Amino acid sequence: MKLTRSRNGMIGGVAAGIARAINVDVTLVRIAFILISIFAGSGLLVYLILWAVIPREEGGSIAEDGFDKARIWYDDRKNQGPKGPNYDI
Repeated sequence: MKLTRSRNGMIGGVAAGIARAINVDVTLVRIAFILISIFAGSGLLVYLILWAVIPREEGGSIAEDGFDKARIWYDDRKNQGPKGPNYDI
């Protein structure tokens, strides 16, 4: 099964998506995130990174959306030429 974030998760759907992909109860995955947060201190950081990188069920991830917006912004700036944007009023 493909790893995607679940739409019916508690916060970002990361734990529910991982649980569905590895076929375990979502509570076990949530407890694992809590234990990693308490003992290693990096559980929240790992969760946030996975939230940004794991694609939604509908397709696309937050990181992909951000990169697309940045690419469009850069291409618009590059196509304006050396004189910069035209602010004629």
